[in-house]
Amino acid sequence: MAVDHFAGWIAEHYDESAAEMFEPAAVGPAVDLLAELADGGAALELGIGTGRIALPLRDRGIHVHSIDLSPDMVAQLRAKPGPSGSPSRRATSPPSWWGRPSPSPTSCSTRA
Repeated sequence: MAVDHFAGWIAEHYDESAAEMFEPAAVGPAVDLLAELADGGAALELGIGTGRIALPLRDRGIHVHSIDLSPDMVAQLRAKPGPSGSPSRRATSPPSWWGRPSPSPTSCSTRA
């Protein structure tokens, strides 16, 4: 059975507790490479978390699809403002026919 190690307090404080991982020097090279590989198309991120990689990709016009085990981490992502200042992420729980043990993965999609 899958365990959500990022639930609750950890998800709520993840960005600030891991601030060095969000610095442009840490994120930039990965985002540059992934944007180049996407070549204007879509990308798939497994484990989107709070959007450390997906949001910069979205800001470059890349449509990012993702899945994450932690609904709390995705809730933190969804609460972040989009380019227009309002939340712009759509996240849904997987269909019941997936038959996943609880907690089940949450899927998410970001658009520029």
